[in-house]
Amino acid sequence: MREWKSGDLEKKIREKMPSANRALARHRRERAVRRRPRDKEEQEILDLLCKRKWEADLARGKVKIISQREWYCEFD
Repeated sequence: MREWKSGDLEKKIREKMPSANRALARHRRERAVRRRPRDKEEQEILDLLCKRKWEADLARGKVKIISQREWYCEFD
């Protein structure tokens, strides 16, 4: 039976982890799940960025408002 030192074992794990994570990500079929909720500041920033993109697309004519409840969007 082979004996392992804990330092050697941790070193091997650190060496193999990046390639193992890449392999797992490459073979993942589902969308990645967000594990932590967004904080209030992060959500406000994302809302602002989304609103700016929406307004820019609207100005460029990529989004056409048909009525108050319906809209049409052209994607690149």
